[in-house]
Amino acid sequence: MQSAIWRVGVRQLAPNVRATATIATATAVSRLQLKVHKQGQTDVLCRLRKSCVSKAQLAPKSTRAADNNKQLCRHTHTHPSIHTSGRAVSAAQYSRYSASTIMNSYCKELDLMGYDIVGFDLDGTLLRYNLQEMTPLIYNVLKVYLVEQKGYSPALLTKKLDMDFLQKGLMLDGPRGNVLKLSNEAVILRASHGTRLLSDDEIVAAYGAARRWDVATAFYNDPLSTWNGPAATQMRTLLDYFDMPSALVFAQAVDIVDKDSGPNGRPKEYNVWRDLLDGLMHNYSRDNFKNDQSLYFKAMRAEPHRYVLPSSSKLRTWLQQLRATGKKVFLLTGSNIDFADLTATQALGPDWQQQFDYIVTYAKKPGFFTMQRPFMRVDDVAKCELPATELSLQAELKPGDVYSQGNWHQLHQSMAKQLNKDISAARALYFGDNIIQDIYTPVKHRDFDTVAIAEELFLLEQTDYPYRAVLASKFWDSYFISGNTPTLWSGFIANYAQICVSSMEQMAQTAPTERLVCNNVNGFYPALPKQLECSNLTTCWHGGGV
Repeated sequence: MQSAIWRVGVRQLAPNVRATATIATATAVSRLQLKVHKQGQTDVLCRLRKSCVSKAQLAPKSTRAADNNKQLCRHTHTHPSIHTSGRAVSAAQYSRYSASTIMNSYCKELDLMGYDIVGFDLDGTLLRYNLQEMTPLIYNVLKVYLVEQKGYSPALLTKKLDMDFLQKGLMLDGPRGNVLKLSNEAVILRASHGTRLLSDDEIVAAYGAARRWDVATAFYNDPLSTWNGPAATQMRTLLDYFDMPSALVFAQAVDIVDKDSGPNGRPKEYNVWRDLLDGLMHNYSRDNFKNDQSLYFKAMRAEPHRYVLPSSSKLRTWLQQLRATGKKVFLLTGSNIDFADLTATQALGPDWQQQFDYIVTYAKKPGFFTMQRPFMRVDDVAKCELPATELSLQAELKPGDVYSQGNWHQLHQSMAKQLNKDISAARALYFGDNIIQDIYTPVKHRDFDTVAIAEELFLLEQTDYPYRAVLASKFWDSYFISGNTPTLWSGFIANYAQICVSSMEQMAQTAPTERLVCNNVNGFYPALPKQLECSNLTTCWHGGGV
């Protein structure tokens, strides 16, 4: 990710990321070195060189006007390649630009018509939650669990919900009782012990002059390496709005442990995270949906309209239009069928299943993309997974049926067969909000494209965004940046997402047949957040279909 080279698969180039450059001769470009990705991806410059060999001169035919007097990307209808940021580069000028400079002058775009298969996550993607209601619910039930099941002081229940302490993407350092915010290179930008913000000197004292934690560095290098095993008992990245309230519960519990222990009796290693992890597992265990053992599920079942926002008719129409273009459309959610039916019915209507060719529930992401788990059949009436119904890994999935668990290869193969295409030719795209489960893993481990959903973009786009008090944190600064340094999640979005949008409702403003063009290499649509304009955020893009 630290490399400045933006890699793009050859097949991905034509339909999805385009450039126009005025190049006087192919000679200068041919001097640029080819770099071939081990999975068949090639450097952007390779594509440019090949195109120049066939066309010695490329002249842009149209230029997009820029808002606020800023130049956007030029594109041409005659040469689908890569967007440049409105600047023609001649052969004479080429030697003045490093590969880094050239790569970071391109713009990402999304052309849905370049894909055969389009999939969606459910929670936080096709449906949104009322964060003003859901956040206090999760916060309170986790506190109750720690007090009633783990023996924490009842004083925890008297603690107030401080929304300013909350932010998606924070990392818990369980043994130290600290909460961390990381840069795009896993450097600790800010940290708290319990709810107390640590000074720079305290961060250095705890983590060294480099301000790094080895577990966080391991996550940065390979997020899935820390997903299970010993690392999972030490840390947690709070990747979605289901996890986000955990940061404050964790921090307030640490405060109480410190107070009860006295200044000289603080534990060398805190157990708060392990106890909280048990609470999260209890809270969201699918077994606890129907038996009322989870206070979270109990509240959701009683008043789904209170917590789940209805999707617009425009979004439902957009999904229908997408299917009408001949794409295979699938829903892939980690929720069990009963909870998925509750929330999807509230958001998309009672006929929500008719919006998709394939539905997979309890998918156990990210393992769905990396492992070969068998699919299970689902009783669509009883809303439960049928025992002893494992399908063989060679079985073809039937359109219209609902499945549980499973694996990407088998789903991909089944959809490719329905399209009468070889699996290698059936290009796929997936929309999701969980940056590791939905964005990083499909691109890194299965080499297909993704669109990131980041509701935090609403903070920059809408002055009247109703959940500003929940997501706008002065304590931690922006989700995308701290000071002038991009966060870990800005880096992952720039490197692994085709584009990043605030919501599916934003996607529905444009017909599926129309191309979306960003004004930046990092893929933020429609524009790079102003906070990032002066940052050092660079792109080493890993996208590109097989």
